[in-house]
Amino acid sequence: MVSKSKKSLKKEQNREENPDYSDKIYQIVTAHRTILPYAKPDPSIIKACIAASCCGTSISAYALHHHSLPSHTSCLTYLHGLDMVEMIKQSSDMLLTAGNKVIRPGQKYAFAIDKTQDPYYGKHDDKPDTYTGGGKRKASTNHFFTYFTMSIVDQGHHITLFSVPWQNDMKNVVSIQQCVELIDSLGLKIRSLCLDREFFNAEILRYLQQSGIPHIVPAKKSGRSLKAMLKGRASSTFSYTMNKGTKDSVDLVITDCVVYMMGKHKKKGLEHHAFAVFGLSTSPRNIREIYRHRFAIESTYRLRNSVRPRTSTKDEKIRYFYTLLSFIIQNMWVSEKWTRCARQKPGPKVIKKNRLSLEYFSDLIRENSELLFRLKRMDEIAIT
Repeated sequence: MVSKSKKSLKKEQNREENPDYSDKIYQIVTAHRTILPYAKPDPSIIKACIAASCCGTSISAYALHHHSLPSHTSCLTYLHGLDMVEMIKQSSDMLLTAGNKVIRPGQKYAFAIDKTQDPYYGKHDDKPDTYTGGGKRKASTNHFFTYFTMSIVDQGHHITLFSVPWQNDMKNVVSIQQCVELIDSLGLKIRSLCLDREFFNAEILRYLQQSGIPHIVPAKKSGRSLKAMLKGRASSTFSYTMNKGTKDSVDLVITDCVVYMMGKHKKKGLEHHAFAVFGLSTSPRNIREIYRHRFAIESTYRLRNSVRPRTSTKDEKIRYFYTLLSFIIQNMWVSEKWTRCARQKPGPKVIKKNRLSLEYFSDLIRENSELLFRLKRMDEIAIT
């Protein structure tokens, strides 16, 4: 009887101890079969997309280099048949399922709402229902696929709950209402809602006030009266009427946080960072500390890009599917980290830092995928 090597025994032990996360993600996707092009989902193509996400490669390259997969043309044909409308409808349910171990109904959380842009290098369409839009030049293009996202930004709870593709005829206030309705439907409570400067708008701020939602929004220093108030060398809080003298006026409380740069970003002197604040302490230090957590949503974009398949397709359905897939992987990673890496001690849970990285988590998924899709030899690749 041939004895197994220590390396193979250790590999088998790791497979027994580590769940098949690839299969878990596959189950989340196939539980919503209405998004798929056929009544019976093709497990090889979907699981290959999951593996390609964690390998940082395209589905075409993955199909070329691995066995047990249809041709890359067949894979892309399958993905082109995805249903965009159904994906948007089912997106929040899939994202919640992936991160359901982290959040608890009845608890208060800090939320952030933002837009992220992916460069688009195709012909631009100006129709209202198109999924590509213009913007400030970035990555050698002025056209982008834009996604409207909402995440929990509490430390250790960075879960994306809402992510939909943006269309030119959509309104910010309507999308924010959808996010608030989703939070209510999940039984969650809003401790604070942080928005970007883009949302400093009378209609949005009025809606948030009337709904009693605690929020922080950076102020646009556009009006003369507001600019005149943002002076001095000390932080302050004052009342301000936006669009004063019009039917669209709204009363705001502005907290002006004065920051001394002291060489930061190669700047000297001081800067005035003004925020519209509602339902929260107006202490400048408190506002800056709360709003600092909003940048956690920016980190979810960077992490999303690290576990998203590469693609040059201009098909918005495939791009959105890959975006959802990357957020599902990220939510499941946070969920597993929350359940497996929490310190065993009385009181609130505390996650052990650097104990389970997303890179290691993606390696586990890639290892599970090796059991399904064996790597081709060099001569086999040359023949194909």
